[in-house]
Amino acid sequence: MRYRMRLLTLPLLLLVCAALPLKAQVEGVFEAIGTVPAKHSVDVVVFEEYLNFTCPHCNNFRLASIPLRARFGDRVQFQNIPILFRGQSDAIVRLFYIAQRAGNGEQMKDTIFEAAFKYGVNINDPAIVSYLARSSGLGAAYEKDSHSEWVNQKVLESSRRANEAGITATPTVILQGAIRVTPKGGMDVFIANLDRIIGQLLKEE
Repeated sequence: MRYRMRLLTLPLLLLVCAALPLKAQVEGVFEAIGTVPAKHSVDVVVFEEYLNFTCPHCNNFRLASIPLRARFGDRVQFQNIPILFRGQSDAIVRLFYIAQRAGNGEQMKDTIFEAAFKYGVNINDPAIVSYLARSSGLGAAYEKDSHSEWVNQKVLESSRRANEAGITATPTVILQGAIRVTPKGGMDVFIANLDRIIGQLLKEE
């Protein structure tokens, strides 16, 4: 009799479990490197962009992602995390962080990419970096802080975060510290994929 009751109980448990609401899973092309939030559960999405200032794909993404950034506005917290390729000078990254502390991070990002890809200058040349600092009104700050402890720590932190996130190419985007997205399939596909994932993460208005 007990054995028969156990057999009857099993289908009942399966029916109860099937009736319980499951957290909807975020869809898209990405690698999970942490706990992926449920759909429509996030107030503000943290968007970490790992970039290299000499990377043409990063420059293309900077331009192509303007509509994406405008669409989500302050519902997404965009963060720039510049990293270096082997053998590159870190002077340009130091200038970026000095500009960022002064509230001009986005402007300096544009200035650096334009110098590299519009005007074709060597942004790994320390003399060019000094010129960019002066022309942006940051000459004195760059001279004073380029090798200060806080800038040293920012450069080291970028490298550490990239290693922890498993960054092997740029641009790579990490969403909510858990979703790693790379530009597979071309830039348009990359941006459409990011748009889709972010839209699913954000709480519905």
